[in-house]
Order: sequence, then C-alpha cells, then structure tokens
Amino acid sequence: MAFSLRRWRPRHLLLAWVTYWVLALLFALRSAIASIWRVTTDPDAHGSISAGITDGILTLTVSEEARVVWEGSASVMSIVLWVAGPPLLLFLLWLAVRPRAGERVLSGTPQR
Repeated sequence: MAFSLRRWRPRHLLLAWVTYWVLALLFALRSAIASIWRVTTDPDAHGSISAGITDGILTLTVSEEARVVWEGSASVMSIVLWVAGPPLLLFLLWLAVRPRAGERVLSGTPQR
C-alpha cells in the first residue's frame, strides 16, 4: 500500500520518470559505457567517439587505435518511443487512478 499509485503526487511521478530514463539509458548503453570509459580515461588510449543520424538511424561508434571497439544503432522512432512511451503510459494511468477533486485519500495520518 506504500507504493499505491493513487497516493502519488507529481514529484513522485517525475522521480519515477527520471529513474526510468536513467535505467533505460544504462541498460541500452551498458556495453558502450565500458568502451567509452576506457577510451576517454586511459592516458595511453588513442580513440574516438562519434555519433550521427542518417536516414532516421542514430549510430554511435567507439574506435580505438583505428579499430572499431563498439558500434550500435537504432532508429530515431524507436528511441522516441522508448523515451516517451512508458512515462506517458504511467502518466495516463496516474491520471486515471488519482482521486477526483473533493475526494479524500485514505492515509495513515489523522485528518484535522
């Protein structure tokens, strides 16, 4: 009952969105992060990171010593859906279950 969506306030919704975006980014780029870290922090490494959009496809490439260490791509539409879709669905669900104006929310603290 502590995580009841009905009791959420806008700050809870925003916190859920930010948590989702951070976890989604870490999950999507988990293998790239290690390569980027190595290329940017190792003083002996000579590498580059490039990103670009061509024909609606976003491509990220990590290179070290003239060889590709990591490369990934995704369509811009799928990225937009992953970024906006779940938070939008959570917002709509939150709107559907939140109390109406004048309706009391049951809480653990007594009302005065």
